[in-house]
Parts: sequence; structure tokens; C-alpha cells
Amino acid sequence: MNGFSIDNIVMLFIVLAFVYLTIKFIKGFIKFIVIVLLILTLGVSAYNIFIVQKPISYEINRYKTDYVYFHNIRSISSEASTVINEIKENKNVQQNINKLKELRNNAEGLNHSQEISGLHDKYIESLDSVISVCNGYSTAKEVEQKVQKLDELSKGLDVKFKDVLLMDR
Repeated sequence: MNGFSIDNIVMLFIVLAFVYLTIKFIKGFIKFIVIVLLILTLGVSAYNIFIVQKPISYEINRYKTDYVYFHNIRSISSEASTVINEIKENKNVQQNINKLKELRNNAEGLNHSQEISGLHDKYIESLDSVISVCNGYSTAKEVEQKVQKLDELSKGLDVKFKDVLLMDR
């Protein structure tokens, strides 16, 4: 009998409890990450204001600048991801590589605070690495096409020894 038995109801409650605990754990983990980021952010601000003696207006402008920076980086990353997927699908490879270079130049020119310069430099290095790999991919595809062309041409050169002996003179 597959209806509502006590065993099935108990299993249902166990599964629901497990799902509830899992969701609660994930929410707690996300809250923990947000709190850690908030503490780090406030720590940097407190350091800048109290130790380095930077004015509060500097901190406010830094937050504004960094907010705009991360917003722009997010859109650049999204666009770069789309371009990379097109390169993987062999769609306009050279044009997409040029688009990646343009995106890299746009990212490099973004205004950011001194506190995130290390992060910015690593992002630019990552884009440079992606561009290098895409250039290698493009070269490999060109070589593959050249090898196929060479194979086709070499088949035309495939002369048999018998053909040479029977050749009209």
C-alpha cells in the first residue's frame, strides 16, 4: 500500500526538517559573509579616518567611486563572458578578440580608489590572460584550417609509382 502511512509521513517530516535546516544554514552563511564584508569595509574606513587622518569626505567619495567602479566592472565582465562564449562557438573570432581588447581598455580606464588598486590590477591581468588565450585559440584554429587545406592539396600530389612508370614520354 503506497498511501499515507505513518512511515511515509515521518519521512516527509524528516525531509522537510532537513530542507528547512539547509535553507537556514545557507541564509546564516550569507549573513556571515555580509557581516564580515561590512566589518572589513568599516575597518578600512576607520583606519583611513583615525590612523591615516583622511577626511570623512574622502571616505564618502571613495565609496561613491568604488560603487560606480564595481557597477562598470560587472557590466564589462558580463559582456566579456558573452564575447568569450562566442569565441568558443567560433563566431567572429578575430572581431570578438578585438572586442575583448576594447573591453580591457575600458576596464583599465575606470576610475577607482587607491584601496582597490590591487584588485583592479589583478582584474586587468586576468583580462590580459584571457586575451592571450583567445589569441592562441584563434591561431590554433587558423593552423587547423591550414592543415586541412594542406591535406587537400597533398592529395592532389599523391602520385603513385605505377603512374610514373606508365607516363607518356
